[in-house]
Amino acid sequence: MRFGPGRGLVVAAAIALTAGCASAPATKVGWDQNVTFSNYHTWAWRPDGSINDPTWARRCQDVLSDQLKSDGLKQVSLDENPDLWAVMHVRLSAEAVVTPFDPNWGYAWGAWAPLDDYETQIPVGTIIVDLVDPKLKRIVWRGRAKDAIDSGKSNEAREEKLRSVLAQLFAGYPPSTASKAAAGQGL
Repeated sequence: MRFGPGRGLVVAAAIALTAGCASAPATKVGWDQNVTFSNYHTWAWRPDGSINDPTWARRCQDVLSDQLKSDGLKQVSLDENPDLWAVMHVRLSAEAVVTPFDPNWGYAWGAWAPLDDYETQIPVGTIIVDLVDPKLKRIVWRGRAKDAIDSGKSNEAREEKLRSVLAQLFAGYPPSTASKAAAGQGL
């Protein structure tokens, strides 16, 4: 069967479109539907140790700071009792992660001891952003992007991609009561 010149362009366009879609990271956002996000005004960076490169860790913090500022949140230090902790987990190599966590209390810190540890395999290139309410001791918002960061790229290229991914994850932030009902999303 022969294809005319017009069909060749259609086939080429379809292949290009498919290839473009395959490179987009898979994202997912969830949040605690019982939380009123308009009550949150401040946040602090809480490192989890997953970003070993100090230069890349600083870039991640700066990009997240820019994103949360555009969403109306003011960055403060941990000593200033922020409304939220922002925890960014970035995996540039394959590894298992063991998290001290209690389903009733959330992340363990200080005198609180976890009841259980959870081991998770995180795919390379995954970004997870948790917004944790330290008073409630639990995650109230989580955004995930798989295949988002290529460890082989330069810091500049990864930062550009990170800005794009965070903009996509935070596109509906803060969630409102109306968006909760419409989206039916939850953690």
